[in-house]
Amino acid sequence: MKKFKTMMAMMLALVSMCVAFSSCSSDDDNDTVAAAKEIAGSYTSSLDMTVMGEASTYDNVTMKIEAIDDATVKVTLPACGEGMMALPALEVPAVKVSGSNGAYAFAQENYAGTVTVNGAEKNYTVTLQGTLKDKTLTVNYSIQYGKMPMPMIAKFVCTK
Repeated sequence: MKKFKTMMAMMLALVSMCVAFSSCSSDDDNDTVAAAKEIAGSYTSSLDMTVMGEASTYDNVTMKIEAIDDATVKVTLPACGEGMMALPALEVPAVKVSGSNGAYAFAQENYAGTVTVNGAEKNYTVTLQGTLKDKTLTVNYSIQYGKMPMPMIAKFVCTK
């Protein structure tokens, strides 16, 4: 009988440990799930752009970031320039976002797409990466647009 009680006590202890360890999960999935929603919004600020060493600043331009799913956003880069040097708003449709607790990062993405401007279709390639930390969005990207032989290097910084 004593042996039976000891085995029952050990079984009860084993079951209790299994329940305790399985209920105390430390998965951080909820932080990543909220990353796309935390970073989504419209941001208006200045855009610094360099082409072949020539720097330009475009004031009051808007970058739009939309949550696609829990960890993916669509980034619409701002239109800038004027006349023959005008660059339309360009989309990067699937940028992965990760992070938590107010610090989020875009994975570096390379995207090739097309845009129609004045009835003509133009190709573009964008390389993009960025962060949202301490309520400051910083996005660095380069664009190879149309038949331009050189890339346009841009930096967008905005406080949320």
